[in-house]
Amino acid sequence: MKALLIYPRYKWPEIGQMQEPLGILYIASVLRQNGMEVRFLDFTFKQSLDELTEAVNWADAVGMSFSSVLFSRAAHIREQIKAQRPELPVIAGGPHPTADPEGTLKTGFDYLVMGEGEQSALELFRALEQGKDGRGIDGVWTRNGEEIVKTPLRSFVQDLDTLPFPARDLFDYQTYLKSGMSQIGICLARGCPFACRFCKPMQDLIFGRKLRKRGPASVAEEIEWAIKLTGHTFFLFRDDNLSSLGLKWFQEFRAELDQRKLKIKFSGQTRVNDLSEELVKEMKDLGLVGLAFGVESGSQKVIDYYNKKFKVEDSVAAFELCHRLGIGTHCFIMLGAPPETREDLQMTIDLVKRIGPESVTISRLTPAPGTYLHSETIEQGILKPVGWEDWDFYKNQTPLKLEHLVEADLMKAENEIRAMVKGSVLYPRQQIVSCSQAVKM
Repeated sequence: MKALLIYPRYKWPEIGQMQEPLGILYIASVLRQNGMEVRFLDFTFKQSLDELTEAVNWADAVGMSFSSVLFSRAAHIREQIKAQRPELPVIAGGPHPTADPEGTLKTGFDYLVMGEGEQSALELFRALEQGKDGRGIDGVWTRNGEEIVKTPLRSFVQDLDTLPFPARDLFDYQTYLKSGMSQIGICLARGCPFACRFCKPMQDLIFGRKLRKRGPASVAEEIEWAIKLTGHTFFLFRDDNLSSLGLKWFQEFRAELDQRKLKIKFSGQTRVNDLSEELVKEMKDLGLVGLAFGVESGSQKVIDYYNKKFKVEDSVAAFELCHRLGIGTHCFIMLGAPPETREDLQMTIDLVKRIGPESVTISRLTPAPGTYLHSETIEQGILKPVGWEDWDFYKNQTPLKLEHLVEADLMKAENEIRAMVKGSVLYPRQQIVSCSQAVKM
C-alpha cells in the first residue's frame, strides 16, 4: 500500500505560532510501522499544487487531516485529486471531519476517520490494500451513493506508549524554523476532564474525557530523537493542562532526562486553578521558561458562562506565583461572550493590568463547529453566517450578534489591553531562542 498523506494548509496565513501537524504525523508512523510506504505532502510553504500530480499518480490511497479553517482548502485539493484519478480513495480526518462528519462526506470525500485516528486509519488503509470497500470499521464513516454509512466511535488507545513517535523525519523542520517556528511540539498526554463550552464535546470525541499519560521514559526518548533530528532544544509541550500530569510524573521525567544527559527549555499551558509552588519549581528545574493560561475574562459571570470552573482570584494567584518564581506568563483573553457587557470588559482590562502578563492573545468568542457553544448559538439565532476560513479565532472577527456590545466596545477593550501588554507571543523571547539554535549532536 502506497499511502499519500496531505496537510492542506495551502496559502493560509498563520497568525498564531506555527506548529507541526502532529496528528497526521502520528498516522504516518503507524502506517509505516505496519509495512506501508508513506509520502507526506505539506502545502504550508508551497506556492502551487504542482507536486500533487506526481504524488497522486504514485498513491494507492490519500489521507488528509484538517481543521474547520482549512476545510475549503482540503476540499479544493480533493477536487484536484479526483479530476486526475476519480477512482483513487480520498480519506478525511482531524478536527473538522470529527465535528461535521456528514457535511464532510457530502462534499465528496470517500471515507472519514472519526476521533482518535491511528487504529481506525490503519484498519481502513489495510482494507483498501486488500481490495475491500472499507465499510464496517469502527471510527470510519463512508458513503454509499447519497447514504452515509456510520459506525461506532472507536475506543481510545489506553497505553499511548504503544504508539510510535510521530514521523518527524517526514517534516521539513528547517523551513519551519527559518520561518518563525520557535519550538518543537511534544504531546505528553491525551484527554481533558474539564468541560469548557468553547471546545467540548468535540475535543472529547478526539481525545476523551479521561487523562491518558505517556510514560516519562517515552517522552524523554522522543525528545532525544527530536534534538538529534532538528538540532533544537526548545520545546512546546502541547497539552491542554500541563499541571494535570502531576508532580510525580515530572520528577520521573527529570530522572529520564538526567539519564540521557539532556538539557532542554520548554513552555506549555495550564489552568490557573491547578498550579502549586512545588510543581512550578520542579518544572522550572527541568527547563520551564513560560506558562500560558486561559484567563479568558475578568468577570466571574463570563467565566461561569464558559464553564471554566475557576475564580477570577485563581488567575491572580497563578500569575503572582509565576512572577515570583521567574516564569514567563502568557494570557489568553476572549472577548464577545453573549452575556458580556461594558462593565465586564472593564473588569477584564483591570484584571490584565493587575496580573501583568508578559504577552497576551486576544480573540473574539468563535463558537467552533462541534462545540456546545456552536449548537447553542445556532439555536439562539445569534450566530452570523460564517465562512470556513472565518473560524480562525486569531482573525478577531465577531461572529455573534451581541445584545450588550457593539464592535467599537470590543475594539476599545482590545486596544487598551494591547497598550498595556506589548508582547503577543510568550515563547520567542530572544535569550531563549538564541540558546536553542544549533545544538551539535
